[in-house]
Amino acid sequence: MAVTFEQHVDINATPETVWQLITDASKWPLWIEQMEQVEGLTEVAPGASFQWRHGNDSGTGAVLDVDEKRMILKLATRMGKDERHHTFDIDRSGGFLKVGAKDSRVRYTYAYDVPGGMLGNFVAGGNPADTLRVKNTLQKLKRLAESLPRA
Repeated sequence: MAVTFEQHVDINATPETVWQLITDASKWPLWIEQMEQVEGLTEVAPGASFQWRHGNDSGTGAVLDVDEKRMILKLATRMGKDERHHTFDIDRSGGFLKVGAKDSRVRYTYAYDVPGGMLGNFVAGGNPADTLRVKNTLQKLKRLAESLPRA
């Protein structure tokens, strides 16, 4: 059974600008927590694989889905048998009832399976390190996107 951490952030940048950042693997180390280095990814496309490094930890990853129309990117990262899923979903925000909306809302869902059934899920679900990891990833993405000139 998967444990899921989900948060969102509003970003003062167009969804298109944020999408360009999210789908540019060379930028991932600038904003994805625990991904200081990414190698081997020439194109962010379903089925593409890559290697990542964070400090002394390293592993592999795969692009699971890229939905440009809906602006959703799904990744999986692995270290040994431990697999984590990362979903980034961009929506327009701002404006009145989203009419004329020029800003972005990004939802990040971070999920993984834990051993131990319901007790394991309960313990992992209250894990402050993973909650902070999701928050920090979104805040780094926000700072990076908002530092770029608006189109």
